[in-house]
Amino acid sequence: MIDVYCVKVGDKYDRSFVEKLKDGVSKHLKTKHNFHCVTDKPEKEYDQPIQYPYLKGVWHKLSLFEKVGKNLYFDLDIEINGDIDFLVWNHEDFKKLHVIDSTNWVSNSMGQSEMKFATRNNTFINSSVMRWEDSYSIFEKFMEKRDLYLRLYEGIDRFIYNERERLGLKYKTFTTNKISSWQEDVTKNTIMIYNGKYNDIRPENN
Repeated sequence: MIDVYCVKVGDKYDRSFVEKLKDGVSKHLKTKHNFHCVTDKPEKEYDQPIQYPYLKGVWHKLSLFEKVGKNLYFDLDIEINGDIDFLVWNHEDFKKLHVIDSTNWVSNSMGQSEMKFATRNNTFINSSVMRWEDSYSIFEKFMEKRDLYLRLYEGIDRFIYNERERLGLKYKTFTTNKISSWQEDVTKNTIMIYNGKYNDIRPENN
C-alpha cells in the first residue's frame, strides 16, 4: 500500500487543485494507494489536520517526514499526464528520500555567480515530488533549531540542500526523464511542475 500526500495550507490554492491532483493520482497510479491532504481546513474524508500550526506554508511539507512507510508527495501545482507507477515499482527506491534535481532550470534562470548563489541560500533540488519511507531524522533535525532555519531559508528545498552536509541529511534525486518543469521550456511530460505559474493551471482554465 502506498500513501500519497499533498499539503493545502492557507488560501493560495483552492480545493479544486486538491481534487484535480486526487483525480490525476487515481487515474494514473494503478498501484493500490491511499490519498491524503494535510490541511488547516479539513473538510473531506481524506483530509488530515496539520499537526504544527506554528509552521507556515511549505514548511508543513517537512512534517510529512513523520510518516513512516511507502510515501509519495505531490505539490498542488503539478500536473499528471500519464502512468506514474514508475515512481513505486522498485520498493528499494523508498529507502532514501528522493527529490527532483532542479539544476537544469535553476542554472538557466539564475544568471548569477556561484558566490551570490551560495549567499542567497539557493538550491539545486526541488520538492514538488518526493518519495520516502523513513526520513524522520530530517524533520527531527529541523525542529531542533526550527526558529533559526525559518529565518535562514525560504522553504524546505533550501533547508535540505544547504544543510545536507552539516546535518548529514540524506537524499537522492529522481533519475527519470518523466518529470519536467515549465521552466525547462517543456510543454508536456508525464509529470509537469508549474511552480510559480499556478494561476495558469487552475482547473477552470483547463
